[in-house]
Amino acid sequence: MGYYSDYYRAVVVGIAALTPNMIRITLDGGDLRRFVGSGDPDERLLALVPPPGKSRAAEPIRQPDGTLDYAGDDDGPRLRSYTVRRYDPATGQMLIDFVRHAGGVAGSWAVRAEVGDVVYLSPAKGWYAPPAGAAWQLLMADMTALPALGRIVEELTADRRAIAVAEVIEPRDRQQIASPAEVSWRWLAGGNGHGPSRLLAALRELTMPEGRGYVWFAGEAGESRAVRKHLRHELGWSDEDFTVIGYWRSSKEQWMARYQRVGEELEQTYLDAIASGMPQPEALDAYEDALEQAGL
Repeated sequence: MGYYSDYYRAVVVGIAALTPNMIRITLDGGDLRRFVGSGDPDERLLALVPPPGKSRAAEPIRQPDGTLDYAGDDDGPRLRSYTVRRYDPATGQMLIDFVRHAGGVAGSWAVRAEVGDVVYLSPAKGWYAPPAGAAWQLLMADMTALPALGRIVEELTADRRAIAVAEVIEPRDRQQIASPAEVSWRWLAGGNGHGPSRLLAALRELTMPEGRGYVWFAGEAGESRAVRKHLRHELGWSDEDFTVIGYWRSSKEQWMARYQRVGEELEQTYLDAIASGMPQPEALDAYEDALEQAGL
């Protein structure tokens, strides 16, 4: 939980299989009654989960400066970022949806989780920020971001219009998500670490509605970078008209091994660009170009 100065103790009170590859866990506990959300429908928090064979996560340790540290094991802290799918301040209960997959710290825990398990949660923040003048929204997500997309859709008001494109592991992972707004859905199957994502291709194929729009995209980091580049350079969109987030990275261990060799130099590329007076979006472009040139 690093720079956070607060945390919430929560207890598993319910576990349900939403689809073959999505598990919903219901959390409760006295701490959650004081939880204050960010107000963003795509808000995410850090979840500190129990290690294998244990029913309790190690409680975060408060440092002299007031920030938090947390115990790790051979694979590092058992800490991952997840969307608050739903929170009810009246009951203090929170829903978090986990993708079922082998090898992931939190996903593996979700498969073996039991009622009574204790986890710790950080405060939450989100990124969804459509401009006031947007006439329509395009919401795109792979399965890791489907909980956030689902909450965004549910919280749209009746006067809103949106297109939702979701890529799940298999067709049975589709969900029925209601909304007061006018929402058209397109479901894709594949990607999600099981093959190449089709989200960028779906974006390229889409005929955009007339009027000012807003795009919210969340998924694998490489796909996110390509989507951001398409919106900014090929379509000429302004940064205030889209939010693109990398939720996870394919082949993360191999990527990190390569990045450790050149990461400091690449980060300096960004810092130098900012220091030269380059606007932040252009500095980010320079950094991402350097990543691609380094095979990252």
